[in-house]
Amino acid sequence: MNRKFSVKNKKALVVGLGISGLSAAHFLADRGAIVHGVDKNVSAINSASLLSKGITIGSDTAPCDVASFDLVVVSPGIPPAHPIYHSARDAGVETIGEVELGCRFVTQPMVGITGTNGKTTVTLLVTHVLNHCGKKAKALGNVGVPLTKEIATAFPDDILVTELSSYQLETLSCRVLDAGVILNVTPDHLDRYVDMEAYARAKCLIRHSLKTGAPLYVEEATMQNYGHLLNGLAVKTYGYAASCDITPIQIRYQGKPSHDAENIMAAYALCMQMGVEPEAFFKALPSFKKPSHRIEFICQRNGVSYYDDSKGTNIDAVIRAVEQMNGKVVIIAGGVDKGAAYTPWIEAFGTKVKTIIAIGQAAKKMEQQLSHAIPVKVYRTLEEAVNAASQLAQSGDSVLLSPGCSSFDMFKDYAHRGEEFQRLVRSLE
Repeated sequence: MNRKFSVKNKKALVVGLGISGLSAAHFLADRGAIVHGVDKNVSAINSASLLSKGITIGSDTAPCDVASFDLVVVSPGIPPAHPIYHSARDAGVETIGEVELGCRFVTQPMVGITGTNGKTTVTLLVTHVLNHCGKKAKALGNVGVPLTKEIATAFPDDILVTELSSYQLETLSCRVLDAGVILNVTPDHLDRYVDMEAYARAKCLIRHSLKTGAPLYVEEATMQNYGHLLNGLAVKTYGYAASCDITPIQIRYQGKPSHDAENIMAAYALCMQMGVEPEAFFKALPSFKKPSHRIEFICQRNGVSYYDDSKGTNIDAVIRAVEQMNGKVVIIAGGVDKGAAYTPWIEAFGTKVKTIIAIGQAAKKMEQQLSHAIPVKVYRTLEEAVNAASQLAQSGDSVLLSPGCSSFDMFKDYAHRGEEFQRLVRSLE
């Protein structure tokens, strides 16, 4: 904890009142700050608990004298191009994120996980292993539990296992991490970042949050492609090359390269760093259950296997999911386009994918970029897509929901999309 940092009697502006923003507002108010929150959809916010603590709220488009505040706390979804960012910078008002706010009060051991695919799985796996081994641990951050919500009740020896998105890392600088890991970095969020270099640079910002001497583990391909962004920091690598510090030998894995193996290597590295013995790690591993909507087998209908990979929200995640399917595949994809090209799917899928059934805002882009090489059929709703997939797939095939896109054009979030897919699959005649 930065014991010189205090928010008592300070005026704080919280921008974005989603899960993390609401948590930050409560956290600040509980510590004596004078808090005003703004959001683009104020009418959808349950304001009673905020008002009971003296927190005022308003629209983020209403005039606001940012210079009158001592601190601005932005939610991860607020891009640096937002006008309030510019106003705060021009006025010299410190602007931080919810995670940075929480980190300034952290006294517990803490590890951080970032990357493109596998963050939540690794975060939950590390937490599971630590708890299984008698080391109290909490999964926090981008996994869905705000840091500011949990640190107030955390015990001094609790280990905080924190999933960090690129958005959160943009506003994080507090040196609190006892260890960190950067998983794979593949195309994603290119609707926010100008190119892959900018996206990777955001991931590499985790280096600023490491305590002096704390190790950073980096996936080998990420290190090869973006190691130059780590500014000469001495890192440890994990991967399949014999030169890596953590390899499949350490995790007793003998299969072909897979996302699961890479996740286990990353988790193993962090758990060893937190004092877990190898044998204890392997005893804990079998009882871990992967979170839902990640290549989750749903059922089999007429010899066709149905899988829910609603969390597959970028190009590489879909490729990884297809690699794990047996037989031919019918993919249901689409949603809110994130800026990357879909053309890498052509070579990666080969003849394994029979048809891509496209829905949502990205459907036409998928059709334009892919239909010359892979059959693409466009449908209006997920229900229509599931029905069409069930007609196209034959016994021995798999139907895979792996969107490669965000869900917000048609669903509340990826979990809502996955739950609806599972409901539709189970209701098939």
